[in-house]
Amino acid sequence: MMHNSLLILDRLEAANNEPYNRLRRDPHRHAIKLERSVMKLSNVNYLEGQWSVVLEGKLEGMEEAAIDLKDYMQRIGVDIASNASNFFILREDSAVAAGSFCRDVNENAITLSASDISGLWASIVYLEKEISALGTLALPIGRIERAPSWKKQISQAPYGANYLVPDLDDIYLSDDAFRLLIHYGINGMIIYGDWLLYVNNAHYFELNHPHYDHNIAILKKAAKRAKKFGIALYFVAVSPKLDGNHPIFSRIPSMKGAKISPGLKETTKEIYNLCSSDHDSLNFHGETMAGLFREVPDLGGLILIIGGESYYHCFMRPDMTHIDVNLKTNCMRCQTKTPEQAVNALLAATATAVHKVKPEASVMAWPYSAFVWSSDPAQVELLESLPKDVALLSTIEKDELYWKDGYKKRIWDYSIDFVGPAANLLKQAEVVHKRGIPLYIKTETAIGLECIHIPYMPALHKLGYKWEQVSLMKADGVVQSWMFFGMWGSRAEELGWWKNWKPDLAIDEILNIMANRDFGEDALSYIRAWSYMSEAASHFPYIPIYFTGPEFIGPAHPLVFDEEFEQKPYFEARLYYLQENEETFSTAVNEVKHSLALTKLPYSHMNSTMIADEGVDLVQLVISEYELACDYAKAAFKEIQTLTYPMELRSRNFAREEHVIIEFVYRSLLTTLHTYKFLLAKEQSDRELMLEITRLELANTEQALALIAKAPWLDLNRRTDGDFPSSRVMMEVKINNLNKELAAR
Repeated sequence: MMHNSLLILDRLEAANNEPYNRLRRDPHRHAIKLERSVMKLSNVNYLEGQWSVVLEGKLEGMEEAAIDLKDYMQRIGVDIASNASNFFILREDSAVAAGSFCRDVNENAITLSASDISGLWASIVYLEKEISALGTLALPIGRIERAPSWKKQISQAPYGANYLVPDLDDIYLSDDAFRLLIHYGINGMIIYGDWLLYVNNAHYFELNHPHYDHNIAILKKAAKRAKKFGIALYFVAVSPKLDGNHPIFSRIPSMKGAKISPGLKETTKEIYNLCSSDHDSLNFHGETMAGLFREVPDLGGLILIIGGESYYHCFMRPDMTHIDVNLKTNCMRCQTKTPEQAVNALLAATATAVHKVKPEASVMAWPYSAFVWSSDPAQVELLESLPKDVALLSTIEKDELYWKDGYKKRIWDYSIDFVGPAANLLKQAEVVHKRGIPLYIKTETAIGLECIHIPYMPALHKLGYKWEQVSLMKADGVVQSWMFFGMWGSRAEELGWWKNWKPDLAIDEILNIMANRDFGEDALSYIRAWSYMSEAASHFPYIPIYFTGPEFIGPAHPLVFDEEFEQKPYFEARLYYLQENEETFSTAVNEVKHSLALTKLPYSHMNSTMIADEGVDLVQLVISEYELACDYAKAAFKEIQTLTYPMELRSRNFAREEHVIIEFVYRSLLTTLHTYKFLLAKEQSDRELMLEITRLELANTEQALALIAKAPWLDLNRRTDGDFPSSRVMMEVKINNLNKELAAR
């Protein structure tokens, strides 16, 4: 992924017309003024009278935590005053386990105790959620002790905040971003980018970055600001990909590793990664990463993707043109090793160096798409010799063959349909648990690749069942999202807090709590709508092509009558993920645009991601599955369509957002169904059917355009994982084109 922070900043400032560092999502949006119970019980504190917040300790971030607690209490109707006779006490207590807390409630004091700032924030969030869910100003007198089910919960940055290094100062990543994260139980945040930005090495001086001092200072400040909110930054480090004529290769030829497969543009330049078997190369990796933690001690750890991208080795993306089919790399030194030997040597060099500086830092190896080089599908051979101070990070659902009615669906990436656990993960977990190696689970808490065009899929039963599977893995930590849309602060993401801190509650109980809290007397209707949406998600037939087709463009997707349609430039984008085969700091992804629209049925992709039962037509199967998905989504839409927005601020805001997202999902699925039917009719030269579908889709798109006006955050142009055209503009162009086609025939 390329470094595009300035583009992100310009786009979002222009779109929102407000300061970039002022997030639109409110951590306390569940807080409304609450009533006290009329009937008083002797063992309950009703938070009557005046209260003050007192700090007992010197934990960095205590003042921010106190401000947050005061803010919440004032919103719900508690009288906060500096000279009060009742006290909220935030106490540093070394006897409490890290990340955990104790709460003592008596008649005139509520004491929240923790040994670290993460635990103290956890106690405040727990208190706030408990009161909001209860719906009344009351806390039982007595002592409770709480610990999370998993210690580390790591997320993408919030929507509207940057995650790309080095631009992590407060104009790109505000304190409000960290405050939002911690209110959803998240104590870790992913940052991403090229680690060459942090090189200042006397021996490997050719690779020094000219702005090292500035870059490291920004990272240090960001990590320090995050720490005040109990959050650590985890760096997804992207390795150098260098011109074969780079000066470092001229001076130390042995550092030149595999020639990488060609990228987006035709060029005579050959690109190489650093060799994963060379002493100097391994030494350089170790020194750089150790230096990072020495200079930025508040970093939480490293996430090293060693499968198909990011933390490069000579087996990752080698150009195998004219290379013996029995070999797995074009690097002569690495050909003498197995991939597992080379990768584990790279991980050992990295982790050993890091842990000499910061022993508690998490170094996670993530074999995402490692099937391209590994000796077995579950990477068991790799894990059996994985360095013991390296943790495994693996996905809950990826690389499974999911058996469904009439076909098998390849879960080649994140899915909202299949909740896991994947068979490969179970094998991996068995190995690492036996060896005493920490296990982290990667999941998607709000979406799947079947629906990455929205901030969250309101299929909360389905998402809840996935969290239950995550919980059953007994992991040391969870990475709950990749960097697709941005953490949104939705009920979908809140599910992760409930399963971590209230693991004994069933998903139905959690959904009842959230629905009653947010929608009051209409709660049952929203629960039914979520159930229908969960059924809809169960009929997504396959994981579509990245960032392409109606599943991604939604109702803006055109119906293309002719292969080379005039409006094609309106439906093109720059796709940042394609940076993988480009030179470090290359601007190639800014120079090449890709069509987002399907102009014909994607047979190749369907055949590679679906296996139909004997006698079942694949295209008809896809259409029939989308028909069922549409039916369920329509039922969800109808369930809440007639509900009015109550006057209470809480319900009005929540209801409006949920109405919009449910209808938008329905209209996206309708566009998807219409597109596949249209392309089949086009293939069969059935012009009458094409026109009939066009009329239906025209009406659907007009309704969707009205939704974009109500909720501009649904516009693809707001995304930060690519440079996408405006959904509103695409819809307007599409509507104009469909009207022309109908008028001409």
